[in-house]
Amino acid sequence: MKSMLFILVAQLHAGGTQTVAVYPSLEQCRDALKVVTTNVAADYTCAATPVGGRWSQKDSRILMVRE
Repeated sequence: MKSMLFILVAQLHAGGTQTVAVYPSLEQCRDALKVVTTNVAADYTCAATPVGGRWSQKDSRILMVRE
């Protein structure tokens, strides 16, 4: 079975990247993204990470389109 986690990532303006939180669905990550964008010290994005099952390059292309 394929499973995926969505990670809220902060790109700090001072340099570097930091994981802020992990969510089981893209919707939850996007909801959190709406809240944290008020912090101007970083740019935030939701990134998908496969955590189980067999994944192919085709799967990652589909995920990018859906995101």
